[in-house]
Amino acid sequence: MALWIADAEKGLMYINSGEKRLSPQTNCLTVCGDSVICAVSDMAQRYAPNTEKLSEYSLPPGVSRLCALPGSLYCLSTEADSVSLLCPVTGRLRLCAQAGCYPRDMQLSPCGSLLLVAGGASGTALLYSAHDLTLLRQLPLPGMVYSAVFCGREIFALCAVEEDDISSHLLRISPRGVKSDVFSARGLPGALCALQDQSLLVGLIGSTVRLRPDGRVLQRYPGGLVSCIRAWPAFALTADPLSGCVQRIENSIGKSAAVIYRGASPNDMLLI
Repeated sequence: MALWIADAEKGLMYINSGEKRLSPQTNCLTVCGDSVICAVSDMAQRYAPNTEKLSEYSLPPGVSRLCALPGSLYCLSTEADSVSLLCPVTGRLRLCAQAGCYPRDMQLSPCGSLLLVAGGASGTALLYSAHDLTLLRQLPLPGMVYSAVFCGREIFALCAVEEDDISSHLLRISPRGVKSDVFSARGLPGALCALQDQSLLVGLIGSTVRLRPDGRVLQRYPGGLVSCIRAWPAFALTADPLSGCVQRIENSIGKSAAVIYRGASPNDMLLI
């Protein structure tokens, strides 16, 4: 398997038997069907798995996150406060919806029918129909919403709350909308990811913490501040622009994280 990394300083990196730079700049990545799509400034570059460049087209301004379903590309724009649905081959705009204020993250549900957006400074998590971007539910949350994820039948949201100083709060939201604050720590939050065993990886200043849904700490992994976490059945990868590293975290509790890439400022990664 090859590692694709969006490094804000080094560019789009392809790592297999060696390193290959495909583009001098890149923001984020996603897999769509049999291609890899990366956001490069306000353009999308679409690649085959063998790194052949297939097409290029315009994106909405300030795209900070991409995700995809077969035939559909979703773009989260922090500058335009919007989420857009595009054709992944041609870039044709199909739909666009308002998405909070400086939205930070988005995720498709496991079944692909729902799109969850962390609404940033709006203090909300937003739940859309992935089919037509109809806003189905708006969940008010404290502070600035950095990330929101599906975990079983529940939603978890990671927020930055300003009290005496800034702290990170992880909130658990039941299917009926009941919210409970299950974990907090000083400092700004980073990324959030739910693993297959329904434990959660939470990015914090100085470490990534693995938690049970009730907030009990299972393990801490030293680091800077992860901006992206992606999970596979047996492991997860974290991109940490502060330390310049991508790390691999095994699903088994007790194992240390392993650095698999040392660069400049990695923001996103794929393993395909």
